[in-house]
Parts: sequence; structure tokens; C-alpha cells
Amino acid sequence: MNKHFFKIENKIQLSDILKILDIPNSKLFKLNPNFDKNILQIYIDDFVSFSNLKKNNLSFFVDKIKINIGISSGICLVEENNIETLSENIIKVPFHNPRLGFSMILNNYFSHHNSEINESQIHPSSIVHSTAKIGKNVSIGAYSIISEGVIIGDNTIISDRVTISFNCSIGSNAFIGTGVFMECSIIDNDVNILHNSVIGKPGFGFVPNKSETTLIPHIGAVYIGKGTNIGSCCTIDRGLLDNTIIGKSVMIDNQVHIAHNCVISDYCILAGQVGLSGSVCLEESVIIGGDVSIKDNITIGKNSVIAGASKVFNNFPEDSKIGGSPAQDIIDWKRIVAAQRLTIKKRKKN
Repeated sequence: MNKHFFKIENKIQLSDILKILDIPNSKLFKLNPNFDKNILQIYIDDFVSFSNLKKNNLSFFVDKIKINIGISSGICLVEENNIETLSENIIKVPFHNPRLGFSMILNNYFSHHNSEINESQIHPSSIVHSTAKIGKNVSIGAYSIISEGVIIGDNTIISDRVTISFNCSIGSNAFIGTGVFMECSIIDNDVNILHNSVIGKPGFGFVPNKSETTLIPHIGAVYIGKGTNIGSCCTIDRGLLDNTIIGKSVMIDNQVHIAHNCVISDYCILAGQVGLSGSVCLEESVIIGGDVSIKDNITIGKNSVIAGASKVFNNFPEDSKIGGSPAQDIIDWKRIVAAQRLTIKKRKKN
């Protein structure tokens, strides 16, 4: 934890960690026979990576390959079947998914939603139209513009210099980062949109005709489902006629572009600098690595994985493992790469 930017506001004891993770005290004692019951009163001084673990610090352990035998103190979240891997002097907190547990703890103490808003806080420099419907406990930052007909649900945070245009709707418990611009968009509950992203702008649609090229008005919208996270500097175009749809619990990294009429189903993951052309369809639980481009009107079947830097020009069925440029089955791609390297090696020998 960088203590210049992040601070533990209140003292945190190990007993507090167990409550967050819903772990019985008896289970902790059973798995840590070298310690007495006073360990529940130990204070957490810092949250660190496992390689930096030391006394009164909290971390998590997931990878036996990266074990550092020199680490012999501190508090660590760990799966029960890995407990024997760690030094007996480390306090082991059992959890089925240590990374998830650690995330739950950090969210409890450092999430941007943590600062309680007991009543709506609207900065005097912001502009809120008289017809806008603002829910309870809403925060609106400096120089933000909330236009006619906008609806903002309860407990939502609108940061500084945000523009929310005519008739947009944002659900409850949402977070909208600094500099976000939004139009023609309907956002469900628990959505995070980080800084300087643009949601609902017109897509790249036109009728080419040299100097008479005509832009096509986009009269669709953007729908973003519950629990979705969108990184900084992303652009999501509204639909041309139908809507651009982002499902629930979708994870979108920074600098991702999603063109008009794309449909991204629930639980998909898009890493940084992914670019989706118009009308791409990602079925449920697709994972896309960084710097992937997908041609327009392509469908990727559910549970598929696309390797980073791939260029996709064809449809793929569910459960596909995809890689390369042009993208293909990843095993075929690896074979082609291996054959090319072998050919080059032979040529060099000759």
C-alpha cells in the first residue's frame, strides 16, 4: 500500500478481517496452533504483496511456484491445502479464494463508495436541470452538468466535470469518474465508469461519396448492465438503429473501444486496447486479451478465450481458444509459428 495516497483511517484488527470474510475464530485457532487467542487483537499496519510480507502486514498467497522461503512473519490469506507451504510463524487465514478475499478486504476499506453520504451533496458549481430526478444520498462534483430528464439513483457518486445528457438514466450505487461524458445511455445499478470515458456518442457510420460523404444519424442507445466495470478513456458508441448492449458484470479495461450495435453478454472480460468494430457479438463469459481487434459483424461463442494482439476476421463457436493474425484455433496457430521458425532456422544453416 502506498501510504502517501492511501491511509488506514481506523485501526484494523485481525478479528475485523475474520468478520469481513465470515471466518469463525475457532477455525483460525485450529490452523494456527503456534499462536494463542490474543492474535485476534493484532493490528494490521499495511496491505502488501506476498514478497513484501512482514510482521503486522496482511497479504495473500496463491502460487506455490513463487514461494519465498525467507518470508516468516505476517498475516496471510491462503487456501487450506496450501497452509503447510508457509512458515509456521506466519498467521494463516483460511479462505477458498485468497485473491478474492483480499479484494473483499480492500473494497471494505478503500472503495470509492466507502465515504458515506448522509444526504445529497451537490457542488455549487455544478449545473443540475430542474427536471432531473436525483435520488437519495447522491454526490455531484464540481462543474458537472446534469441535463434535462436525467435520472440518478440512490447512493450514486458523480465526480467532477461529468456531463450527463438529455434523458440518460443511472441506477443506484453507481460511480461515474471525473470527465465522463454520457449521452443516450441507460446504466443499471452498481456500475463503475472511470475517468474520461465517453459513453453513447454517435458511431462511425456514414455514406461515402467523396466530398459529399454523409454522416448517418445514430438513433439507438447504450445499455449497461448491473455490476459492470468500465475503465478510463474508453469509448462506447450508441447504436445506429438498435442498441449497443453491455451485459451484467462485464469487466472492461482502460482504452477499450466498442463500436455501434455491439452486444457484449454477461461476465465477459476485455483487456486494455481491445477494439470491437460494429455489430460484434460476444456471447457469455468470453475473455479477450489486450490489443485484440475484431472485425465487424463477428460472433464469438461463449466461454471462448482470445490471446492478446490477435486480429479476428471470422466467427468462432463456443469454448474456442483463439490466437494469431489472422486469428485461428490457438493450437493451429502455435504449430504454424513453430513451423515458420523451423523453416527460418533451416534457411540460416543453408
